Amino acid sequence: MHHPSYYPGQGNSGVSPFSSSPHPGNASMYEDDILSQRARAFPLSHGLMPAPQFSPFAFSMHHDPMSLAVSQGQQFSGYHHLGGPEHKRVLTGSQADAPDKNIKVALDNRDLWAKFHSLGTEMIITKTGRRMFPTMKVTIDGLDPHAKYMLLVDIVPVDDCRYKYHNSEWVVTGKAEPHMPGRLYIHPDSPASGGHWMKQPVTFHKLKLTNNNLDQNGHIILNSMHKYQPRLHVVQANDIFAMRWNKFNTYSFEETTFIAVTAYQNEQITQLKIDHNPFAKGFRDNGLGRNHANGLSLRWLEPFSFGLLQDGNARKK
Repeated sequence: MHHPSYYPGQGNSGVSPFSSSPHPGNASMYEDDILSQRARAFPLSHGLMPAPQFSPFAFSMHHDPMSLAVSQGQQFSGYHHLGGPEHKRVLTGSQADAPDKNIKVALDNRDLWAKFHSLGTEMIITKTGRRMFPTMKVTIDGLDPHAKYMLLVDIVPVDDCRYKYHNSEWVVTGKAEPHMPGRLYIHPDSPASGGHWMKQPVTFHKLKLTNNNLDQNGHIILNSMHKYQPRLHVVQANDIFAMRWNKFNTYSFEETTFIAVTAYQNEQITQLKIDHNPFAKGFRDNGLGRNHANGLSLRWLEPFSFGLLQDGNARKK
């Protein structure tokens, strides 16, 4: 049985751009009526933030995701064995003391993520939005059990590269496309007490990825064939509007990096999804495993094997 290890986090301070944005409309929230009326995502007012350097543990970046932003042309430091240093740009920001050094976060399903990471994780993106597998599932400790917290996830580029799958490996093919302004996905239980968040692992299984730049459902917008890093933000706040004055603790895990695709490229990734995704049970029962995956269209396989049924109900697109 997997017992997650905890690693203390460090936080980031700053004032939210919500209070001074030249475009107040950018701070509006999108109601994700497909997933949950309380599962919301909203755009960051000034674009993207620097991604933290990788560590095998949970760690924090030294930037406030609500206040620090860079232009779309400035993207992120990245994956050391994919692409040379000429493709990477390390961004720095002001250092800040941790607002709460007691908060500790562990990736609860680290072993599963590690299996995918060893092959190069791929996540399907669609116009209507597709859930992630593996999902982000974390265990949190060190919160004030009586205080209210909001949990948020955003997904940022790892580097400024575009990739392709060639000769059974991912290779850099050029510069990345401009990235859409980032969105923060708010866990639908937010805000909730620290005791609520700590009593069991927290799962972001309703978060969806899309390549629709005009998406109005609050899904996270990504570019195909680009590498990304999910980040978890923990902020003590009674509601979304109070976050502008509060400090963030931000955590990231190297195992959760992935390349966004419209169809799976690596057949081993396809097989892992069939083997481990509970909603692919029909394919396992029918013997559509490793010996059959090569003969299946990956575009056809994905909708049927990964998520037709969610939460016991017919999957809504």
